[in-house]
Amino acid sequence: MTHVVHLSSVHYPFDPRIFHKQLRTLSTAGYRTTLLVHHEESTERNDVRVRSVGDVETRFERWRNLPTLFRAARAEDAAVYHLHDPELLPIGVLLSLTTDAKVVYDVHEDYADAIRVREWIPDSVKPALRRAFPAIQAALTRAFDLVVTADDSTRERLEARTSTPVETVRNLPTVGEIETDRVDVERTHEHVLAYVGGLDRERGLMNMLRVTARLRERGLGVGLWLLGPFQDEAIERTARAFLEREGIAEHVRLFGYVDYDELFSSLAAADVGLLLVDEDRFARNVPTKFFEYLYCELPVLSTEVASLEPYADDAYCVRVPEADLERAAEELAALLAEPETRARMGEAGREAVVSEYSWEIERDRLLAAYERLTVESATRPTRSEHE
Repeated sequence: MTHVVHLSSVHYPFDPRIFHKQLRTLSTAGYRTTLLVHHEESTERNDVRVRSVGDVETRFERWRNLPTLFRAARAEDAAVYHLHDPELLPIGVLLSLTTDAKVVYDVHEDYADAIRVREWIPDSVKPALRRAFPAIQAALTRAFDLVVTADDSTRERLEARTSTPVETVRNLPTVGEIETDRVDVERTHEHVLAYVGGLDRERGLMNMLRVTARLRERGLGVGLWLLGPFQDEAIERTARAFLEREGIAEHVRLFGYVDYDELFSSLAAADVGLLLVDEDRFARNVPTKFFEYLYCELPVLSTEVASLEPYADDAYCVRVPEADLERAAEELAALLAEPETRARMGEAGREAVVSEYSWEIERDRLLAAYERLTVESATRPTRSEHE
């Protein structure tokens, strides 16, 4: 049985793209799968072995633990190593040089764009780092056997810089396994707006809070559900201060991290999905939550994100300029007043996901890529044979 090891130093062990889509897909297809990740303990779920390389609390601890992660990866003696974070690029190069395994680098987003909004990176450093990172990333990927991206725009930019094959495997919902009635979610407001994902400025946290406050000022019985963790302590302090200042703390429900298996039950109990993200930040990276909202039959209110141009049909999505929160409030008020319109948009969105935008389509791309890698690995002489 071919052994595949995925590595992440950044993501939660049960990340939707890494664990629930890629690793579970590979496990079902007959691969022996292991995830090396920071976690409080090792475990096994859905036939995927999750091996902890220690628990860390700070970014510095994470970086200091990279040698441990490399040694753990080497000890697994895998046929394929699949990396999910840019800080693992040096580990990927070392694995390529010191093992006979195939190495895959998974680019979840355009990291040069992400650098612009990372609050922990000093502003004085960001311009130079944004210019340098694409070249550094491309140079290191030349040691790998495959690069996987989550969108075509990032794929095209990487293809122009690296000689390594690059393929797109979009991060779409796994519709065949999604259950929207797994848990009961109590509603305490007449209307519920929902968001899923990390909570920070670039993903529209403050925009969502401001719009909710405006709707409450209009007398609408609106509650906001935020299904995801704060990305850092600074944004949490800012958000909580805003909630108290505006007097809407009791109308904003902070779920924290929600397990992927239960996520869709909460979304299905809401009325509208929010995607009020930074337009520049997501100009090339397609927000996965858009498709998750659609599958749960939620009409979507979105900022005018360029990456969504091929997908954001008027049949199920309303788009507004990022800076025009008053218009966002007006559009939401109109949607909430028309349950029949919301139902019609919800049905159209779900049909679009089922027929065009599901993981079941992307799954075949991932499996085909792995089949090519493992066939090549089986026919290539090993390092010991060369020696």
